[in-house]
Amino acid sequence: MAKRVTAIVSLSIIGVLILATIIMSVVPVNHKINLKTPNDINIYNGSTSETPIKIDDGGAFNKVIEYVNNSTKENALTALFNGTLFNNPEIVTQSANSLTSISSNSSSAFVVFRYTNPQVLMDGNKEYKDEDGKRYYYQGLCFEVSSSAEEYTKVYIIPYYKSNGDKYEPTNNVSLQYHRYYNLKANLSNLYSYLSELNYIV
Repeated sequence: MAKRVTAIVSLSIIGVLILATIIMSVVPVNHKINLKTPNDINIYNGSTSETPIKIDDGGAFNKVIEYVNNSTKENALTALFNGTLFNNPEIVTQSANSLTSISSNSSSAFVVFRYTNPQVLMDGNKEYKDEDGKRYYYQGLCFEVSSSAEEYTKVYIIPYYKSNGDKYEPTNNVSLQYHRYYNLKANLSNLYSYLSELNYIV
């Protein structure tokens, strides 16, 4: 009798594990940045110092946002084995640097989300606080997209205010200095292919 109970318990545990594995193999997790829909999306071919192409087509505009949001998805089982199940975009602070100095190659481009009004930088679902305990505001996010499936990517945060508290005038170029960027696990190669098909990347 005891052996039968033990066998039933063991089979039940195995069944639960198999069921959990199946569920985790199809359930997605998303490590995306917490952001709002931008007012404008600009594409820079190869270098942020060049004249951008503005996406005016509504369908393409929404599709770009969809690709960005989907670039950070993976199934829960893969995330568990990779140790990234609870990964969130990391905000990295560094000394001031210009976006025009970002290195690029022939198979990469930059997608910039622009905002008319200042956006509060988010760390997951919480407001990010700077070293003085204050909110940090930005006017844009700069994504480098590539034809290769990179494991991690940087998203450069274009500040809304200068270090002295003065406001940066919103501009279509990205010659501003950045002090922070998101480091996140993402694959933006599908976005690169989509933009290439529409001749936004040439």
